[in-house]
Order: sequence, then C-alpha cells, then structure tokens
Amino acid sequence: MKNGVLLTATLLGSLLISAQAVAGASANIGATSNYIWRGMAQSQDKGAVQAGLDYSAENGVYVGAWTSTVDFGDTDYKGSEVDVYAGYKKELPNGVSYDVGAIQYAYPSEDYNYDFTEVYGKLGYKGVGAEVSYTVDKELDTPYKNDVYYAVGYTGKLPNDFSYGVKVGRYDWDDPSADDTDHSQISLNKTVGKAGDFTLAVDKTDKGNIADFYNGTDDTRVSLSWKKSFDF
Repeated sequence: MKNGVLLTATLLGSLLISAQAVAGASANIGATSNYIWRGMAQSQDKGAVQAGLDYSAENGVYVGAWTSTVDFGDTDYKGSEVDVYAGYKKELPNGVSYDVGAIQYAYPSEDYNYDFTEVYGKLGYKGVGAEVSYTVDKELDTPYKNDVYYAVGYTGKLPNDFSYGVKVGRYDWDDPSADDTDHSQISLNKTVGKAGDFTLAVDKTDKGNIADFYNGTDDTRVSLSWKKSFDF
C-alpha cells in the first residue's frame, strides 16, 4: 500500500501543477474507509486515498484522470488504480441530460495485467439516472471481453445541504464461468462548507464467484468517504 500512496500523491501533485493556468479545470482529493466499486470492495475493507483532475469545455467535451490506492488481496496486488477518461455531456432544454464517453482502468504493475477499457452512456432526468458500460478491451489474455454493467438510481436533496441516493446495478460477465453480480446502495451526503463533501454509504452485493473474489462474503458494507474539490 505504501507504493500506492506514493504514486497517488505524486500523480496529484503533477496534475495540480499542470492545471494551474487552465480555465475550466478542477481537481479533487479524497479518502474513504472502504473503496467500493460497483458493489465490490477494492481495498480489502480497508481505507484508501484518492485524487483526480478534470477539464470540462463549454461545448460539453471533458477529459479527466483519477487515481486511488487499491488492495486486491487474492492477487497480491497492492498499489494504485489509475483511470483516464474522456467524453461529451449535455443537458437539453427539457431537463434531460446525457453523457457518453470512454474510460480506461489501469493498474501500474508489471505483474498485474488486468487493465481494461469501457465505453459508456448515461441518461438523467429530475434526479433519476440510468447508465450502461460495455467492456471493449482487456489486457488479460481471455476471449471474454464483452462484459456489460448497467444501473439505475435516484438522487434527491434534503434540508441543510444534505442529499441522498439509491442505486441498483448488475454486472453481466461475458465469461460463462463467472456469476453475474447484483448490487444495491443507499447513501447520505452532506456538504460542509469549504471542508468538502462527506458520504455515508451502505452497499449490498449478492454472493457470486466474482463478487466473492473481491469481497470474500456478501455481507453488507458501510463506508464513510470525504471529497474536496478545487476549481481553477
């Protein structure tokens, strides 16, 4: 984990320096008690530190990078995840928003060749959101590359800068030996002035062999996360 923290800090520093004079750029830093992605624990139920940089143009085009420490216990990989993405998003006059793009998930290690790339699409309207992601490439040597993830959710506002969210999703793995993974999440978010955003989330994942690989069990997981964003 030490190397992952160092890489995360180094990447954040370089991103902040490069964004100093770029209008439309923003950065973020954060930490979580348990990094959970699509219902699957990515840090072995331990804490993780995270950081990112985004640039959004007025025409809707955006690019960004994000990193987190990870710990995949069964593979002995303890390091960093680095995501690079680009896309286009827009909100129409009737309130419907859409977002299309591509993202690569990379794990910088000579011994861990699980990098993969997805294309995605998202729709939103009055707090309701739907998304679908399709795997187009995997570094791992396997014929099963066409994984599909889809989810629906809702976010709403509460008094005193609180908000909440509910989400259900399903991961359909192309590999016939892999059990499809269902998950659900409820979350409560609080914005605390300049201190940033705090999120309390409860995740539940079914017990399949892929989820079991990451989680070890289908127990309900509770996580507390903090994120602070900076505009340039």
